[in-house]
Amino acid sequence: MIISPPFLPTSNPGEPDSAYLNRAMLEGIPGNGGFPVSYDLNWHGGVHLTAPMESGAPLPVRAVADGTLAYVRQPTARSSDENHALNYGGAWTDDGCIVLRHETEIGEGDTAHVVFFSVYQHLSTIKLSDPVVGGKIYRKDELGQAGSIREPGTAKIHFEIIAAEAASLIGRTSAKLDHQSSDGRKDSCWGDAHFHLPPEVLCYEQRPASWVSSDNSTAAIVTRPAQSLFIRLRYAKGQCTLTTITEAGEVLGERAEVTDFEYELYQTACDRYPACPSAGYELLRWGRVLGPDPLRPAQAAHWRQISLPSGPAWVNLNATTVTCFSDADFPHWLGWQLVDDDTDDDSHCQSAIVRAVLKLDEDPLFPDGTDAISIANSPSYGGLPAEEKDWLGERYEIEQERNVAKLSECYQHLKRFAFKFPTEWRHEGFDARYGWWTRIFHNDEAAVQSYEKLKAHQKALAFWEEAALDGIGSTHWHFPPRQFIEAFRRCGWLSQTELTQLLPMTALRKAHGQWVSEPVAYPGPIRGRMEERRAALNKALRIFAVSSSPLRLAAFFGNAMQETQWFAKLHEDNSGAWYFPWDGRGFLQLTHADNYIKYWRFRGRVVSETLRQQLRNAAVTAHQQNCNNALRDSNFSGLTPEMIRWRNSVERDSFDAANSACAYWSWTKAAVFADQSPVMVRQVVSGADAFVYYSSIPFGQVAATVNFGNPTTTTSAISGVNGIQARYQAYISALMVLSEGLRFTDIHGQEYEYPEGCTPRRI
Repeated sequence: MIISPPFLPTSNPGEPDSAYLNRAMLEGIPGNGGFPVSYDLNWHGGVHLTAPMESGAPLPVRAVADGTLAYVRQPTARSSDENHALNYGGAWTDDGCIVLRHETEIGEGDTAHVVFFSVYQHLSTIKLSDPVVGGKIYRKDELGQAGSIREPGTAKIHFEIIAAEAASLIGRTSAKLDHQSSDGRKDSCWGDAHFHLPPEVLCYEQRPASWVSSDNSTAAIVTRPAQSLFIRLRYAKGQCTLTTITEAGEVLGERAEVTDFEYELYQTACDRYPACPSAGYELLRWGRVLGPDPLRPAQAAHWRQISLPSGPAWVNLNATTVTCFSDADFPHWLGWQLVDDDTDDDSHCQSAIVRAVLKLDEDPLFPDGTDAISIANSPSYGGLPAEEKDWLGERYEIEQERNVAKLSECYQHLKRFAFKFPTEWRHEGFDARYGWWTRIFHNDEAAVQSYEKLKAHQKALAFWEEAALDGIGSTHWHFPPRQFIEAFRRCGWLSQTELTQLLPMTALRKAHGQWVSEPVAYPGPIRGRMEERRAALNKALRIFAVSSSPLRLAAFFGNAMQETQWFAKLHEDNSGAWYFPWDGRGFLQLTHADNYIKYWRFRGRVVSETLRQQLRNAAVTAHQQNCNNALRDSNFSGLTPEMIRWRNSVERDSFDAANSACAYWSWTKAAVFADQSPVMVRQVVSGADAFVYYSSIPFGQVAATVNFGNPTTTTSAISGVNGIQARYQAYISALMVLSEGLRFTDIHGQEYEYPEGCTPRRI
């Protein structure tokens, strides 16, 4: 899944994603345009977002993810008629509306196949040309302009993310995560790693001498809190941080690993887990082994120093009773909960969980555990004495004032909750949802008239029956929009259509001394082979944290697509090359015997040093002679048939084709450059025509690192990279699919959202 906010301001270099989302999603305050309730505790299924301004104008509304058009309603022309249903509250409310259906993947298999909808209400204009229900919509497509919500001169939308079920998205059906009995999801695993440390897990002043030993009986024990502890293991831009948290979400301490711990993770895994570094790498990154290579020894420890109230302490995060999770499990100690305990059909929140979070039942004024609206909705209302009915209106207003304070005070505890309740966009059932108003203010004629106006206004905005959305009922799950988008932006799992879109439409190369631009084909057979390999590629990108950021993914694919001739060849198959048969294989074309052996040893396979040295010497001879005779397999008695199968599997086996590329990415430290913010420089080459492409020094350094096999800091070396112009084009094409907020200049220095001469691939 690739997802973004519905407004896309220009990004700032090096800006954290949370800061970008703060600028992109200007939310209404809790209780007034916020999620999930209003001040009177009526359910509010989305958020009001104010369009950010750029160049003196509000930004357009965009599709948050690839999908299909599920419903569209053109906005009503503004009317000066005060009695018009859309003039409710003394000001116009725009009623343009779009609903998109998103069917995608967040991991492997049916359990990670997800469907959700995004709702864009209060559009003043709709930009889709000839919109057809069922038609394809791509992420970042312009949907329209934000309109008014009873506030003249503002540009706002009501935005929702809804789904029929939560299990595939969140990984469970229970309110909280079962963190004691087993580890978390493997089908979907991304973001940070998390560990549950039950009370019996001991903490120590020192770690044992051996990193893999779980026996630390000689070290002094450090006092730790008696309750369960949770450790968040976060990697970001080369750094690693461990945060200690209670189940209530209180942060007890934080500790940073040594500088560049992530960039050095390959070497650290080799040093600490030499018998099988690949399994050790996964243990260090994810807290558990996700791939096929076993830990050696099987119960190898995972020692980390954490921060406790009493000071630093060492703990084995792979101890028997420690359980491990990722952001894909939406841990409740980080605030994620599923709430479905309000089962009636009215609009009022009567969730005991929400009332407890807001501490409403602790109100000394109203210790009866209910509120005015609930009383008005109850079967006992009809039997209330007249004075108690009259009192409900006053109680309602007192409770509203209280709720304003409580929502402001407690919103941080609610902001990651997902709720199941009825939509507010049905035509039918308005009286069942809002009839409490006429009972609370039963003696107030003005209130009754206001109710009728509200009813007409709501019916003018309603769309549920007309939309007839496939596969979702009127009572469904509502997700906190900002938090949903922020969470799934860390997923990085590419669907078939997302992967296909990465390919540029054309690529530059020199032919007969002249630059030519050729179409990049993606015929059915190649597409089919890539689909067979896609899951393995996604898993490798996940394990090695390439998919942890759009910049890394774009830099990886900018090279992988060009190296494999646009996914057509996972084997160079160049029998005339001096380095054959150790020529390029896999998604980054692993080349030379030294690199193959390095990869095999990383997987825990035994290759003698004698054979490695023989192959190294033969490679020197072959290079000098520009002839591969010295590298023939028959020259090496220690090169077994099994090793030849290992070599071939880097092309033929989906796991090795992907894993070898990502291991190579890791040991060459390509992420050091990929993590740098790109600055796009317009370039022109001439052939029969002039061709424009955009270069970026950080990506050029990644390309040189991949092509030459070592980190490259000399920018002048970039020009020597094989096919560097096509790699730049592939990188830009991937960036346009994977990221947002970039700007490209034309010949006059004017900035544009899309690069000159770059046509997106559509499916």
